Amino acid sequence: MKSLRTLLWGISLLIVPTLCRAQSEYSTELYNRSGNVRHHVELRTNMLYLATTTPNISIDFGLADHWSLSLTASYNPFKFPKRNRDDGKIVNPKFMHWLVEPELKLWFDEHLEGWYMGLHGLYSEYNVGGISFISALNEDRYKGNLFGGGLSIGWHTWLGKKHRTGLDFSLGAGYLRLHYDKYKACNCSGVIGTYDRNYIGPTKAAISLTYMIK
Repeated sequence: MKSLRTLLWGISLLIVPTLCRAQSEYSTELYNRSGNVRHHVELRTNMLYLATTTPNISIDFGLADHWSLSLTASYNPFKFPKRNRDDGKIVNPKFMHWLVEPELKLWFDEHLEGWYMGLHGLYSEYNVGGISFISALNEDRYKGNLFGGGLSIGWHTWLGKKHRTGLDFSLGAGYLRLHYDKYKACNCSGVIGTYDRNYIGPTKAAISLTYMIK
């Protein structure tokens, strides 16, 4: 798993600058209704992810007048401060994970203007548990991976007249397949069991700050 994680992150780091160079070299700009050139490569970060201490970045680039493709990568290597339970056992809370999410979008108007629908895929590896304010993670810890996908709806708007920075709101739902080992959240726990689960429900929520690249 470690080698797979390193490989995927390496691919992501190579793809982002390559896409940016490609857009610049081939000048595949979109045009708005007044005929002015519009840059159609945008960087963004999901502020909801940031609120969970998860650094993340996305790139969205136009494929045609009403189509775009985005790639999101997020990584959380952090552990929370240890805490003592009433029985004296030590809990080491963590929300460690990484995630890759490609998404194909259909824009109802022009690229980066207004409403869109998306088809997204997900792959993630995680080690989470011992988080007191999330009931499902308070006493237990889960280590494993998931994959799946779903449909999303979103809306993009600009901040200011220059159309450089903006906000993007999106929600999505779909299917996930989870495989994980379950532990008690305390440090002394061994594996309780290994499980495979199917999940149908929300798969995406984003309030993203965006920036247009020249």
